[in-house]
Amino acid sequence: MNQQQMHKLLDVPERTLRDWKAGNRDKLYKLLEILDYETAQQLLNMNNNSDLKKLLENEKYYNSLREFEKDLYTILVSGRDSRVWLELSRDTSLSKEVRARAAYLYSFVTNKMTQLSFKSKVNVGLYHGNHNDTGNGLARLYGLKNGLDMARFNQFKMTGRF
Repeated sequence: MNQQQMHKLLDVPERTLRDWKAGNRDKLYKLLEILDYETAQQLLNMNNNSDLKKLLENEKYYNSLREFEKDLYTILVSGRDSRVWLELSRDTSLSKEVRARAAYLYSFVTNKMTQLSFKSKVNVGLYHGNHNDTGNGLARLYGLKNGLDMARFNQFKMTGRF
């Protein structure tokens, strides 16, 4: 990564970056120099929950099930920390539907159950446009009509595409 990309990505003045290069933070500068810009962006985004909230509030952002699944499956296989789903399931500033979806995904990824702070059934699917009642037992525990399509998810895990 070059100095302009570092400046853009980290919002650090170029003068500071030059000081890092010449001073006692030269190891940090060398590490940044070695990193690929796109990889560094992905690493920084892993600590940002906005992309996860976008997936959970999918009725606001997605019009296509395939587009939603592609983004969701990419995150599920990325190796991102699963505790973030648990945190989102407990975030009372989010709607019940979003918290139920987050709890479902946490249980799906970790094979651990979590308890929601509300009892009412949310009666929506993991994706807002999917109204089919699939009988997915894990999804039903959280009041969802359906969960992940395991055949497509496994295909994505193996090949990286549908």
